[in-house]
Amino acid sequence: ACMLCRRAEADPDICGCKRAKKGLCAHTYCLFLASGLFPQESRNGFLIEDTRCAIQEAAQKSCFVCGEMGATITCQEKGCDRSFHLPCASEGECVTQFFGLY
Repeated sequence: ACMLCRRAEADPDICGCKRAKKGLCAHTYCLFLASGLFPQESRNGFLIEDTRCAIQEAAQKSCFVCGEMGATITCQEKGCDRSFHLPCASEGECVTQFFGLY
């Protein structure tokens, strides 16, 4: 299962393909949309240490939609502190957008 959205099976159009590296498994879009996680262009992906930190921080946040812990996406609306798993965001009628290069 993806260590960010916690789903073994998820719509690849929403979450992207699953990637596994050094004991971590995550969907591509779950990585890109996780709060505080940024790709390292020079390393062609995300740092393992950064990904582990994002997973640990998310373990303290419950998903506004499903109530489960491990929500990695924080709402960017000013004054909103809700967090979500990527598949739950669309189920909860949240808008996920990706702008620019990153």
